[in-house]
Formats: sequence, structure tokens, C-alpha cells
Amino acid sequence: MNLQGLLEPRSIAIAGASADPSKLSGMILGFLSKSGFEGRVYPINPRYQTIADMPCYPSVEALPEPVDLLVCVVPIAAAFDSIEAAARRGVRFCVLMTGGFGEGRSGDEGRARLARLQSLCRETGMHVVGPNTVGMVNFRKRLPLTFADWYGRDTGQRGGVAIVTHSGSVGGLIFSSLQLNRIGVDYWIGLGNEATLETADFIAHFSADPEIHTIICYMEGIRDGRKFIAAAEAARRTGKRIVVLKAGEYPDSVRSTIAHTARHPTDRDVYAGVFRQLGVIQVVSLSELSYVMTLLTSVGDRLGPRVGIISASGGACSVIADHVIQAGLELPELPPVLQQALDRGIPVYGSSSNPVDLSADVVARGEILGHTLLTLREDDSINVWMLFGRPIIDRYYPMLIEFVNATGKAMVVCCGVPLAPDVQAALSEHGIAVLLDPELCLRALARIACRPAEEPVPAPPLPERTADARVLRGRQAGELLARHGLEVSASAAPWLRVEIARDRDFGPVIMANWLPAYRVGTHRVVRALPATGADLLALVDDLGEQLQEWPAEPVDIEEALATVVRAYEQSPGVHGLGVEFGGADGRVVVCEASRREAQAG
Repeated sequence: MNLQGLLEPRSIAIAGASADPSKLSGMILGFLSKSGFEGRVYPINPRYQTIADMPCYPSVEALPEPVDLLVCVVPIAAAFDSIEAAARRGVRFCVLMTGGFGEGRSGDEGRARLARLQSLCRETGMHVVGPNTVGMVNFRKRLPLTFADWYGRDTGQRGGVAIVTHSGSVGGLIFSSLQLNRIGVDYWIGLGNEATLETADFIAHFSADPEIHTIICYMEGIRDGRKFIAAAEAARRTGKRIVVLKAGEYPDSVRSTIAHTARHPTDRDVYAGVFRQLGVIQVVSLSELSYVMTLLTSVGDRLGPRVGIISASGGACSVIADHVIQAGLELPELPPVLQQALDRGIPVYGSSSNPVDLSADVVARGEILGHTLLTLREDDSINVWMLFGRPIIDRYYPMLIEFVNATGKAMVVCCGVPLAPDVQAALSEHGIAVLLDPELCLRALARIACRPAEEPVPAPPLPERTADARVLRGRQAGELLARHGLEVSASAAPWLRVEIARDRDFGPVIMANWLPAYRVGTHRVVRALPATGADLLALVDDLGEQLQEWPAEPVDIEEALATVVRAYEQSPGVHGLGVEFGGADGRVVVCEASRREAQAG
């Protein structure tokens, strides 16, 4: 979909414009009149002849031209008159700030309004941002169509980031956090309740924009999961990153998303599995998001899961080492030859194994750090070096810059307290991430490092299911899989549950989890279908992270999953599939019937 008329309009009408700067519509016009926007602006309000030295028109019909974009800030009772008049005149886009379209307590009446709005859009070809949105901003084109106060605090930093959000407040906090961390934003889109335009539309649009490198989404659910998957795959093919903060992760919190945006997302493990499959970076807090963005914009694609720690404090080394493992990252011991070389410059009461404890002597003896960095130049066993401790950073930051410039290695510095502004600026300028909290930094790094490294290979589309398609379980599922070459056993004890089902948000998915009889405390792993061989291997890897010992060879489990998927794909009469796997003489086999079925039979 071409969104240029929305994001770069040549002409804008503001229905409900006000000369009162304390009113929302007055704030919008105030921001816009001071922004330097080069297009034509037409205020609409029958109570004014002029506003801010601009002619004001009594209605959409009275405008001198069909505009590219209508901004609607009128009460719900009058909103449809303006929207319908604009749609009939050929206006293609509307930013609808008015609420009452099914969210909150608007109930059946609100849902009826939404249906009417969507019917009008289908009939006329109009597309709507909103309803119930605080607007949007194209910073590149100096186009602020918002009343949000954070716009007034814009520092002018631009830098290839687009924010797409279901919440004006949360989206504003994201914007302000990025500004504080010197990360530039080019676009800010408040989606509201997604009457027609949704998250996926903007991901697809920004994926084709060569100046955008990262798309940040705050979401409370996905309207069309298949459309989102296609957009995210397009973003990955063009090298764009998608970072998502999602709300509605728990049954109790879903009450809020239903009230706010009328979104009722499906299970959190479904979203987590699909995001992981698509290379989407999912964060769980605004703080994590801020740290992820700092890492991405400073260190970028050099990030990886193998972490090395350097500090002057043995205690800090120990604490941070725990943080590495807790985050799911790797803390590899350095090769013996490298340790021997490091030991020649580190006091005997230090350590070179990883963490590298330089000892407190380094505060007065810079040659200890110099020797360490020189020794580490040729080592490739570590993806990211974390250096902790302000005394080292303050005194020797030029050494760190020289090391990174000479080697291209990824480095993060943390010290728990802010650095001097000139020191932080110098480090950041040379691609060294500067962050306060090492534990939060490592959690953010883990969010990034878990993305698939391979380029996506599209899987063949799934065939349509027949009208009478059935869900097969137990004996029926076993018979189907036997026809596809899997062995069925009546005696094997089950240890893995696999199910293919239609998820409400994403459509067909494959889900797998270890059975409690084999492993207590594990969780379900999910991937969307169609799935490639790489997707299924990653699913098995995720299952394996929950184990200390495999019940069978991972490659055999992956082949069993691939057979389940293949059987489903080749069976249009099968709507869903549930099966349990166990082992027999080292082989992965289908258990003939689940225990529940055996007891029921």
C-alpha cells in the first residue's frame, strides 16, 4: 500500500480546528503553523472566518480542493459528516482523533460506528489512522499532526527510526527516551484502534524506505497476523529491524487492552514464538527497549551471544558473570594460550579466564589494560566485550576507542553511574555502547542475540482447508502419520506433545511442549505455518534450552516435527492435528493414544 499521501501530504484539512491554543485542535494547529510545513493547510470550523491568519472554512464541502489528508478532531456526533464528505470528495486518508468506536465503554453503539466507518472506507477507498489516536508526526517533512506535549520537547535529532504505536502516551515515552539517548526519530505514528490502517501496513511501508533502519512498535495485539508475518518478512529481507513492546501478556492485563484498543491478543507464547521466527526483537519494558536501541544504534550487527567481561573488581566480575548466564547468553572460557598471554600483564591476584579481572592495580597502572587489549586483538572467541568500572573508563577511554577502531570488535561499557558528558560522547561517537546497568544491558543484548542469523527463505504457501476439515488426535493422528512414514507404538511412554491448530491472531501454528511426566516446569514453543526446515530446527533448539538431557537425538525430533507439518500440508481435509511422541529403542515414535484417550476408552 502506498502511504505517501498520508505521510507526505501536499494539502491538509483540519476538521474542528480551533483558535484556542488550550484546546486539542488548537494545539494541533499551533504546532503545525510553527513547524515550517510547506504544504497547504485548511482549517474547518463554521464558527471562525480565519484562524492564525489562515482562511477557515465552514465544512469539508466548502474547501477549495480535495485535500490529500483530513484530520478529524470533532466530537463523535459530528465526525461522520466530515469523514463521509471528505471520502465522497476523494480524500484518501484521514487521521481520526475522535474516540467512541468500540473501545472503552462505547459498547455496541461504538462497534456499530466502527462497522459503519469501515463500510464507508471499503466503498470509497479512504484509509484511516485511528480512531482514538493522538495523531502522527513526519519529522523529516516538518509535519506534526498531534496535540501530544512531547512534540514540543523535540530536540531535532533525526536518525532512521520510525515509531508505530497503539498508545499515544507509551509512544511518547518511547520517543522521549530515544531523544535522551541521542537516538534520532524520523516518524511517529499513533495507530489508535486501527479502523483500516494497522501496524503491518506501516512496517511494509517503512521496509521500502532506504533511510529507515529500525521500526519500533508498541502493540496490544495484532489485527491480521498473516499480514503482519508478510510485512515482517519483507522488513527482514530489506535489512530493517523490528523492535516490539507488547502489552496484554497475561489474562488479567488483557482487560486493559480490551478497554483501550479493543484488542484481545492470543497467548503470549504464540506471539513470542512467531516474533522469534520472524527475527522480531521483543522487549518487556521501556527500559529494555531503551537499552536495546542504544546497543543497536551504537554497536549494531556486531552483537552476538558470547560475552567477555573486563573489570578491575573481582566482585563485579562475579556478579556480571551471573547476569550473563541468567540472560541466556554464553560466557566462554578464554583459550589456554590466550590466558597465558594475558597472565604476562595481569597481576597474579587477577584472573584471565573470563571474566578478566585486571585487579585494582589497573587504576594506577594503565599498562595492565593496554597489555590486555593488545592481547585480545586477534581473539575471535568473544562477540561482545563488556568493560565495567568508572575509574578504568574515565582514565583510559582513549585506549578503548583505539581498540575498537583497530579491531572492529563490539564493546559495551557500564559503570552504574553516569560518565562525564565528554567521555560518553567520545565513546558513543566511536561505536561503543555506554549504559548504566550491566544486568539490564545483558538482558537487552540477549533480546538481540537470539534473532535468527540466516536470511529468510520463504516456505511454500499452505493449501486451503476443505469445508469439512477435521481435527485429528490420538489414534486418527497416528494413522495419518503412519502413512507418512512415522512408526506408531502402543507401549512407548510419551514425552513430547505436538499440535497444529489455528490461532485466532496468526492462523495455523505448530506448538510443541515437553510433557510433565518427562519434564516439569517447561513451556510451549510455537512457530507459524508454513515453516521452513530452519524454523523447525530453531523450534527444537528452543525446546532443548529447557532440558539438561535430550530424550532422543535432536535431529530425529526435528524430522518427526517436519513429518507432522508435511502430513498437515498434504491433507486439506485436516484442520488441526494433535499427537504425542515417545521413544522406542532409540527411535522417535508416535504414541498410539494419549493417556486421556486411553483412560476414556
